[in-house]
Amino acid sequence: MESLPAELVSFISALRPLMRAEVFDSFCFLLTGVLVGEAKHGTVRAAVFAPADYQPQRLSDLFCRHQLSHQAFMATLARLALQVLYPAGLPARLFWIADSTHTEKPYAERVSSLHWFHRTKRVAGRTKKLKGHCYLFAAHLYRYGKEQVWASVLCGALLYVKGRSLPELTGDLAQHLRLPPAVRHVWVVDRGLLSRPLLRALCRQGQFALGRLRCNQVVYFAPRRQPRGRGRKRTYGAKCRVDRLVTRFAERLRHQQLKLHVQGRERVVKVASAEALLRGVQATKPLAVRVIVVTIPRSKLKPWYLLTTDLELDVEEAVRAYAGRQQIEINFDEIKELGLGHYMGRSGQGVRRWPLFLCAAQMVLKFMGTGIIEVTLPTLNWSWYTKEHTVGQIRRRLIEYCRPRISRVLRVDTKLREMKKAA
Repeated sequence: MESLPAELVSFISALRPLMRAEVFDSFCFLLTGVLVGEAKHGTVRAAVFAPADYQPQRLSDLFCRHQLSHQAFMATLARLALQVLYPAGLPARLFWIADSTHTEKPYAERVSSLHWFHRTKRVAGRTKKLKGHCYLFAAHLYRYGKEQVWASVLCGALLYVKGRSLPELTGDLAQHLRLPPAVRHVWVVDRGLLSRPLLRALCRQGQFALGRLRCNQVVYFAPRRQPRGRGRKRTYGAKCRVDRLVTRFAERLRHQQLKLHVQGRERVVKVASAEALLRGVQATKPLAVRVIVVTIPRSKLKPWYLLTTDLELDVEEAVRAYAGRQQIEINFDEIKELGLGHYMGRSGQGVRRWPLFLCAAQMVLKFMGTGIIEVTLPTLNWSWYTKEHTVGQIRRRLIEYCRPRISRVLRVDTKLREMKKAA
């Protein structure tokens, strides 16, 4: 820890109550090795930051033997991120992103060492070639700087294997973060996760969803008229696919225009929105949602069909928040560069614990890159790459800062020195 700046040491010290003293020392050595790149291709290489009497086997015990609550670790990361980002108080609404590292495809990469503790299950309706191993990450979406640009930091991760669906796992991940109840939490997801099980899980926790719909999703309007007499009242009115709303029910939609950054430049997009009902989420009543259709004129891009369960969320804010969902794809590149796929341990606990440690490292680097944590680092001044505040460049600058002090000093035997001189 002596190699790191004092600002990072104080930030990392907030995780001390989760571990015993000797376990926290190993965690600090490992995190230092991840930040400066020593532990990317082998966690035992982080022992170079430890004293001479430190046993490298203790780094392996950090993954396999030592007790550490994964749920408490993720909740502490989320709470720490909110404390650093909003020191004056939490806003009325917070945005969170959930996504998986890859979808189920025959050519998808396996998670290393997963076959040692998990045997792939046969799931009805799925082909035998699908591997189905990935990590499900949660990130907090926030704005920073004078221009209020979107950025996100990873706060937690769960291992997905066959037998459970990703939407159900997303609901568990939202529960593990232990988010403050006095704020409206909106989860921004893509088409692969936005489903009825996810909406059902978020409704139980009092949270909301914002995501992209498939074009064949059917929604219902509220009935305009009720039948006379003593019969049962109608619950649903006219139904329509979301890709036909603009043509069939244009009079029921609210139309507006806004400027959005699309494909590298600012464009004027057309937005149509309306409140609708979704069937099948709750057993006794329909779920009230808002459907948003975003069309880009004079472009070959297909329209966005968005759905949000937060009816108080402004339409423009909802569109801009979903546009910021791409930040988690950047987080995936950052955490893969830190060594997400390089862990070769054989225990299931270690495979589940490794992405949590990388989330802590990515959060530190991201806060340094966005100016949330101000640390004075040497500049590289590369002529071919002028950006100094990306996560990768912050990491290289941190390596340059720690370069004189990364290795422990070992005593040199006088006989060995004489032998080298004689050679």
